[in-house]
Amino acid sequence: MNWLEGFSLDLKLGGRMLVKYPGLTVVGGLAMAFAICVGTVIFAVLTMLLYPTLPLPAGERIVQIRNWDVAVNGPEPRALHDFIAWRGALRSVTELGAWRDVTRNLIVAAGDARPVEVAEITASGFRIADGAPLLGRVLVSADEEPGAPPVAVLGYEVWRTRFGSDPDVLGRTVQLGDEYATVVGVMREGFAFPVSHELWTPLRTDVLDQAPRSGPAITIFGLLAPGVTLETAQAELTTLGRRAAIGLPATHEHLQPRVAPYAQMFSHRSGEELGILFSIYGFAIMLLVLVCGNVALLLFARAATRESELVVRSALGASRSRIVAQMFAEALVLGGVAAVVGLGAAQFVLRGWGVNFLEVNLGRLPFWYDLRLSPATVLFAIGLTVLGSAIAGMMPALKVTRGMGSRLKQAAAGAGGLQFGGVWTAVIVVQVAVTVAFPALVYVEQWELRYAQTFPAGFAAEQYLAVRIETDPLMVPAANTDVARVAERASFAAAIDELRRRVAAEPGVRGVTFVDRLPRTARPQYNIELADDSTGTAQSARVASADSRLPLREATVAAIEPSYFEVLETPILAGRAFNAADLAPGASAAIVDQGFVDQVLQGRNPVGQQVRFVQNADDAAIRGANPWYEVVGVVKELGMGAPTRKGRAAGLYLPATPDRFDRVYMMVHVRGDPMLLGPQLREIATAVDPTLRLSELQRVDEVTNDILWVVGLWLRVTVMMTAVALLLSLSGIYAVLSFIVARRTREIGVRVALGASRWRVIGAIFRRPLSQVGLGVLAGGVLIAIAGSIETEMPGLSGELSPRQVAILLAYAALMLAVCLLACVVPTRRALGVEPTVALRVD
Repeated sequence: MNWLEGFSLDLKLGGRMLVKYPGLTVVGGLAMAFAICVGTVIFAVLTMLLYPTLPLPAGERIVQIRNWDVAVNGPEPRALHDFIAWRGALRSVTELGAWRDVTRNLIVAAGDARPVEVAEITASGFRIADGAPLLGRVLVSADEEPGAPPVAVLGYEVWRTRFGSDPDVLGRTVQLGDEYATVVGVMREGFAFPVSHELWTPLRTDVLDQAPRSGPAITIFGLLAPGVTLETAQAELTTLGRRAAIGLPATHEHLQPRVAPYAQMFSHRSGEELGILFSIYGFAIMLLVLVCGNVALLLFARAATRESELVVRSALGASRSRIVAQMFAEALVLGGVAAVVGLGAAQFVLRGWGVNFLEVNLGRLPFWYDLRLSPATVLFAIGLTVLGSAIAGMMPALKVTRGMGSRLKQAAAGAGGLQFGGVWTAVIVVQVAVTVAFPALVYVEQWELRYAQTFPAGFAAEQYLAVRIETDPLMVPAANTDVARVAERASFAAAIDELRRRVAAEPGVRGVTFVDRLPRTARPQYNIELADDSTGTAQSARVASADSRLPLREATVAAIEPSYFEVLETPILAGRAFNAADLAPGASAAIVDQGFVDQVLQGRNPVGQQVRFVQNADDAAIRGANPWYEVVGVVKELGMGAPTRKGRAAGLYLPATPDRFDRVYMMVHVRGDPMLLGPQLREIATAVDPTLRLSELQRVDEVTNDILWVVGLWLRVTVMMTAVALLLSLSGIYAVLSFIVARRTREIGVRVALGASRWRVIGAIFRRPLSQVGLGVLAGGVLIAIAGSIETEMPGLSGELSPRQVAILLAYAALMLAVCLLACVVPTRRALGVEPTVALRVD
């Protein structure tokens, strides 16, 4: 174990080197810390998504069971009939239970109605999830029996925020939608099984439709029996599935029951998605290699100044491996400091930004998604540190120690010595190219952020309050689905009319209308075909392509109430507005915006034009089955596009009532601050119908805030990457030129002593570094040009470079060349200041 003592001495020497070379320590340490931070964050997030684990005592044994329809290659969630059958027959899985996800209004006091995520769950869920309550009790099997009084268990956050942590909440009656329940317990902080729920009620199977492949969607779970594996449980389920297929061939012929670890219910990915995710792992490793390659360049330049020391050590008997180990230990000390900084930054990113980023993109997160530095993540960071240190320390060490035996004679003769090879030249060119390309990426993201911030709504959006409205679906037997759907729609329409009437009567309200999507958000897009009024023949909105097929123009479609334009105080530019007659069956009125007129109609008179939606431009039968709509009016553009979509939208509006929308948003025009109306809206909605749930309450001008946050986050990350790339590039160029000056000091002095022009000498010495910088700038400019010429969905990038953009690109390349050449200033001054008498005394 003697090598440990020597390695410890090398680590101490590495610590002294950090102090001796503070510039390299700061630049190299920050660069490695950034790479370790990025790699750690990516590893933590992807590991959490791909390999989730349940933080429960029996987490590895908790499983999910579901039916898989092989005919459509998808799950069949309507499994209540099978759950009841499996609960009595399955032996390999115990504590078999089920839950269904519902959202209900929790009404604590008059008018205080807010939606909560409710799990209707069997009592077994609390047994397998270690559900010890904070107050009272959890659900028990008796709560599921027919005729049992309705009860509820509150989540900790609901108890704290909605009930003020009232210790006497037990026994209190609360209203959930249009039903009432007695509070029997409060769960401990952090408990959210089965996913991320806030309140629990019993799953009453006696009031739900239990016919095969009918009823509500449920999730079935259970606990593997002692000694039972997933394979054993799957074999038993397969047997039960075959029996069901024989007994119920009409519904179960193509159903196959499958069992899987419970936490993987949200982690299933297609092969393409897995490829993308694992490519992100590759990106993290490539970033580390690139950064540490640049740090290796700096360390190599430093090692060149220590060449005499290393040659002497070799002459005194030090082996090449011993010298390489010493330089690796020095890099490892630098990497260790960088790892501490990188891990701290990764923890900040995961806790400060990670949760918000995932919730914006994925929605509500399961309780087992824990964004923190796990032991596996720390080990991964340690592995990155060792890998980075090996690249940064061993690459220059191997280069420096090559041919060590003959270097002492060469140094004494003033010839030979270390030289930069092709690998180092490639590193310099790549880092300069990256330095040039990254600021352009920052510009694009900054432009996208500004585009999203200034994306026009076309009206005074800050004066409007928007809220999404949902209602509880009726639970009826499958045989009465059609009748129930008609009754449910009629009930919802009556509730919406009453809600509109009451809200419109509130002081300060200037108008109320409904729409299926809010302005400045993504809306459905359809291919549009026109009918020529003079010939009646179908024609495309664009010129036919070379193969004579008819390409179609896309239009963004919105379903609105007839009062929409009036409430938005938008005048009709041509034709007329919608009226009540346009809602009658068979009516075919449509209104288009100016973007539709310019892009689809290409400036023709829109009023009276016939349009229809086309799913397949090549199938005349499908095209002929779609109805025609007549354009009756034109309005200005009212935010029919979205900040995330490229180009100008072509908007088409169709009249409908809210009960026929696929989703319903209410927009209220308010005098003063619209958000002050929020409490009254909740109170009115509760009074009209307790099942009306209000969510996404916000001002209309704030609907893009989530997009702005995500784009802003990427902008900050890109700025940090750009700063690191620029710092490394300038430091690398500086190190290269300093190395060259140090290696050729004697040559410079001799040539100046013989009468050579100093500028001529400097030009000869710096020709290669400057050509490397120029090549890197050229490569970066080519990358930008290629990226700018690619057709993308990013707003504002048309896929073609205009002359102005080309001029900006050339000016930018020249600017970056000048910035990179700034790193040459100090070495150049040092070379110009070399005195011949000093140069001749150099060893």
